[in-house]
Amino acid sequence: MLKCLLLALFICGHNVLTDPRVEGGQEHFDSMDSDSASTLAFVFDVTGSMYDDLKQVIDGASRILEKTLNRRTRPIKNFVLVPFHDPDIGPVSITTDPKKFQQDLQELFVQGGGDCPEMSIGAIKKALEVSLPGSFIYVFTDARAKDYRLKRDVLQLVQLRQSQVVFVLTGDCGDRSQPGYRAYEEIAATSSGQIFHLDKQQVNEVLKWVEETVQALKVHLLSSNHDSAQENQWEVPFDPSLKEVTVSLSGPAPQIELRDPLGRTVRVEEGLTELLNIPNSARVVNLKFPRPGAWTLKVGCGGRHTLRVTGVSNLDFRAGFSSIPVSEFNHTRERPIKGVPAHVLLKCTGLKPPGQLSHMELVSGSGRSLRTLPVPLPSDSGSRGLWSVPKFRTPSQSFFLKVTGKDDEGYPFQRLSSVSYTNIIPDPPAVSMPKVVNGFYMQPTMIGCSVESDVPYRLRFTRSGVAIGEEKLYQFSGKAFWEIPHASGEDEGPYECIAQSSAGLRRALTQLTTEPPPVLKAPLNVSSTVGAVAVMACQVEGSMRHNLTWQRAGLTILAHSGRVRVLPNSFLEINEVQPQDAGQYQCVATNAKGDSRVTVWLLVPEAPSVVVRPQRQAFSRGSEVRLVCTAAGSPPPQLFWSHGNMFLPNRISNHGGLTIRDALPEDAGNYTCLATNEAGTATQTVSLNYAEEPSIWVVKQVVMVAVGGDATLECRATGVPLPLVKWSKGKTLITCVFFSAPLFSETPVDMTVDVGENVTLPCVARGFPLPTVTWRLKDGRAIISEAYSSGGTVQLETGHLLIQDVWLDDEGLYVCEAKNQFGTIRTEARVSVSGLEPPLLAHGAPVITTGISQSLSIPCMLLDGIPLPERHWTHNGNQLSGRKFLRSDGSLYIERALPADAGIYVCTAVNVAGSVNTSVSLEVHVPPEISAGPYHYIANEGVAITMSCESSGVPKPTVVWSKGRETLPRDRSSPHSDSDGFLHILNPTAEDAGIYICTATSAVGYTSREIKLSVNTKPKLVILPCEVQGSPSPLVTWSRNGQPIPPVTAWFTVLPSGSLKITDVRLIDSKLYTCSAENPAGNVSLNYNLHIQVKPKIQAAPSLLKALIGQTVVLPCVVQGEPRPEISWFHNGHPVGARDSAALRIHRASLTDQGTYSCVAKNTAGQDTMEVKLEVLAHGDVQGCHAPPKSEGAQRTLWLGGGLEGEFSVAEDGSLVIGSASASHSGDFKCVASNDAGSVERKTRLKVNVPPEIQDDGQPLNLTVTLKQPLTLGCDAFGIPSPTITWTKDGHNVSHLPVIQISFLKNTKK
Repeated sequence: MLKCLLLALFICGHNVLTDPRVEGGQEHFDSMDSDSASTLAFVFDVTGSMYDDLKQVIDGASRILEKTLNRRTRPIKNFVLVPFHDPDIGPVSITTDPKKFQQDLQELFVQGGGDCPEMSIGAIKKALEVSLPGSFIYVFTDARAKDYRLKRDVLQLVQLRQSQVVFVLTGDCGDRSQPGYRAYEEIAATSSGQIFHLDKQQVNEVLKWVEETVQALKVHLLSSNHDSAQENQWEVPFDPSLKEVTVSLSGPAPQIELRDPLGRTVRVEEGLTELLNIPNSARVVNLKFPRPGAWTLKVGCGGRHTLRVTGVSNLDFRAGFSSIPVSEFNHTRERPIKGVPAHVLLKCTGLKPPGQLSHMELVSGSGRSLRTLPVPLPSDSGSRGLWSVPKFRTPSQSFFLKVTGKDDEGYPFQRLSSVSYTNIIPDPPAVSMPKVVNGFYMQPTMIGCSVESDVPYRLRFTRSGVAIGEEKLYQFSGKAFWEIPHASGEDEGPYECIAQSSAGLRRALTQLTTEPPPVLKAPLNVSSTVGAVAVMACQVEGSMRHNLTWQRAGLTILAHSGRVRVLPNSFLEINEVQPQDAGQYQCVATNAKGDSRVTVWLLVPEAPSVVVRPQRQAFSRGSEVRLVCTAAGSPPPQLFWSHGNMFLPNRISNHGGLTIRDALPEDAGNYTCLATNEAGTATQTVSLNYAEEPSIWVVKQVVMVAVGGDATLECRATGVPLPLVKWSKGKTLITCVFFSAPLFSETPVDMTVDVGENVTLPCVARGFPLPTVTWRLKDGRAIISEAYSSGGTVQLETGHLLIQDVWLDDEGLYVCEAKNQFGTIRTEARVSVSGLEPPLLAHGAPVITTGISQSLSIPCMLLDGIPLPERHWTHNGNQLSGRKFLRSDGSLYIERALPADAGIYVCTAVNVAGSVNTSVSLEVHVPPEISAGPYHYIANEGVAITMSCESSGVPKPTVVWSKGRETLPRDRSSPHSDSDGFLHILNPTAEDAGIYICTATSAVGYTSREIKLSVNTKPKLVILPCEVQGSPSPLVTWSRNGQPIPPVTAWFTVLPSGSLKITDVRLIDSKLYTCSAENPAGNVSLNYNLHIQVKPKIQAAPSLLKALIGQTVVLPCVVQGEPRPEISWFHNGHPVGARDSAALRIHRASLTDQGTYSCVAKNTAGQDTMEVKLEVLAHGDVQGCHAPPKSEGAQRTLWLGGGLEGEFSVAEDGSLVIGSASASHSGDFKCVASNDAGSVERKTRLKVNVPPEIQDDGQPLNLTVTLKQPLTLGCDAFGIPSPTITWTKDGHNVSHLPVIQISFLKNTKK
């Protein structure tokens, strides 16, 4: 049958260029440019020594929050608090509510103290994991890191999240050369953060600086890190988009000088603001709206220091890396791949043509340029904001990216990446195949293999271990297929896909079957009227055996009679169809290979029903009128509006509403909403009335009439509808008053509101007297709380109803009623509550392990949920009890775990919007323990025996048996053990007797026990016949080698017949035996020469021997046996050496002599075999402690001396790498190179020079002294080699003045 490898490589930009296992794509970039896209995170050490720090942070946090929330563009979306105290981290607090964040801070309490270092790196890792990209993370502690081995994980997260980490240290455990402190420096350098060393009372000063730095649109201009005291000068272009610039210098004795493009030094008078000034630790200055141009920055520090220059601007960039050119930013990754040329795609914001990028520069952590690359002008001149840089090789060290160019006004600008980049070390290819591939008989079948790889790889298919087709080379991730043109039963079985790259090899397995699950034909939906009969068909393609069932809402329909039944042909019949029968039905076909299902819809047309609100409404000229028409029916009806007999096609909204803008009097009348579908039509008519404000006047204010005459008082009123007129008479005046019934001028409409929002239902009525407006819920519930209260529902003076902080019980039908003595009118509106978010839980490790009697916390982190969900735990389906406590962050704390605590723990989060749960399997590890049992077993030779070593523990221990110190051989005749720890000896012999050791081992420990085995052996009998006759009966005697044998001994017995029985025959019994018979008539004798045979037994020898090239090797083979065994030697199965040689001698051993040697000893009683493996090794050497690469035999390089603790590493060539040398590293080092052939060593001496440093002795800088009294000025200087000290006065050397004496006291010079 023809088979071929179909080469199909589907290149998908996202999958090819991103690795979700390591980095994730760049989809967060756009969201980071939007408002409120970052997290403010505080990582706080809650040991007792941090009490003063905590008080200042609580006070400072309120100022930070107030300032950030009052900014026009809010940079902060949520807040994270991560407390830590060795050994615990958390509970983690995540909230979008600033008040809740402050409350969480205030609820922190310090505890214990004295521990140094602390678990700070794990806490930073937790903060990065839960924070948004581009976030601000501040670490408060007075100790270096204990868990600095997590540094690599944190650095990867920093590069992924593009977040800044700033350390506020009020202590460091006294040694900044330790790896726990150096980890802080690396994290700060990578994230463009800094380390501030403060006294306890200075924390508040840093928090004031934090207020200013938490900014939206923050950009980076310059970053440098230096390990020693120095002065540097930088030229930085400031472009017009920079609204402000901040220079932050952290280190001892910081000095900052800033000069504008005209060369003038900028001081406080020119607008320079000092945000932070801690004399021996840090200085931060800020300048608002700097003049565009080239600025000069001069900085200096008295020791190790870091410099950061940032600004506030909408002009910034983000870099994405790929292995091939791409045109979309979400097809890139955050980091380059080691060994693969990188393409860079720059995404710029705030840069519009004709502005453009000119160069991209790779910059080291100290600010040194590593490489400069031109940036080509894209075809769209940069209008899309995407700039592509051709491929290049990235350096092995970490680097920043700096871009330079000119903006649209021609001003030069530069921007620096927010983090430094390191190379990704590629993983082996990720290979995946479906577990089962279903093929149709005699039809083409494709077996697919998906591969994700960062580097090129070779791919091949195998079947049952045999390669099929050719191995192919692929450059990118993709999918390959093995095609079988006509599949049959012969093709069934396992198929394997193997992908191999320079990073390693991975494989995946699938099973091909040619009898797949049944395939259902495409379904036909059914439509039926109410009361009719509906029949839904479901058929399987082909003639394969299957079972067919129907389901609705997950429940199987089993009935074969009644209104809903399954027909004999497996169709589903529904008699007297009802509206509730409408919906989806599932047809499921199953067989031994699986199942398939299709969905059939039953449509039951339902005539429309329609409701229009409000039923009556009044309007005035120029106002806007809205009428809402809600319709129901199946299928959903279409809506039409008419005014009188005229349809209104152009005024209908998407939701069926009718809007009349700039209403006129002629718009009054009856409006009808018509809903229609295939089942019928429904209408409802409402009345729209035009209303004008009433006005009234009298024709004559004063009417004169003669006594007894008639008087006519004329009062005219206008208004729509025409007002009622009423007269009243006072003592001297007659008053004309008009009245009118209530009419609505503004009515509420149905609304949908999110939980927690405010909503206003309008309701305004006209009439005279002015109608009273009241509100109520149609179901009779009270709704009004006190006016202007802080929450609840209030009615405003306008008559509107204000519902504040909408909750679920606010949902319902609200009725507005307007009433005066001339009438009452009502209108309704429905309020629906939405915005609920079901709970969302973070998924952690599915299995957690702990040791017995250890305490632990199982996390249950809530990511989302409105309203705030409640969390509860179950253990194996039961409620919690005993030593298990629920913490405030939802995690479960188990105190002193016991084996009974193992099992499945389920955390369930519930709110009114739903529930969700996550399960964790807890394994409580228990060290192995061997159950009680016999310590001494006695076996009979040849009778099988089993020795017990039953063990318990979690995880289940592995039991290994040995005899003495020797492991047991694996041949069938030897003792063998089973998985339960029993040792079975099927045919015990005397050689099996001895001391056996059983050892139970697991990941959490081991234990062992000695067991003695004794073997009772069968006696071995030899009978030498000597039957004699004579008269009188002869006397029979025996002798051995001429020495008489007594008639009865422990080993010899003369039988009545005269024969000799020898019991428990041994090798020494090989002698000449003589039987003598004597009576008076004479004597006779008979001789036996007895030879005892023993099976050959080779003495145990080492199973592995190692020798140097050229050395003479002797392989021993000491054997016992009778008769003397013949000895033969074999090398890898081929005969070697002389026969009957008890030792094999190999002269001048070479690599070809390596292999397995077998010694075989034979005699007439049997044979024995011994195997020895020989390894021939090359010599090792040391050349400056660089070991030759071709040395054989597990080359090892060991360095000794110099206090090798901290961040030391040994390179591949054996060189010792000291990450940051200090004076404590001075001393003698010894390099030892060794392999199995021997070792050699070399010594070297390291001297670390330390630049001079004058120590602060606490003496005041300005002194007042008494005339003619001696004065001593101290100058405590330190350095390696010892520094030379000179004194000057007013710039002149003082050594020549007679009244001044310079004395030397140890390292102090006075």
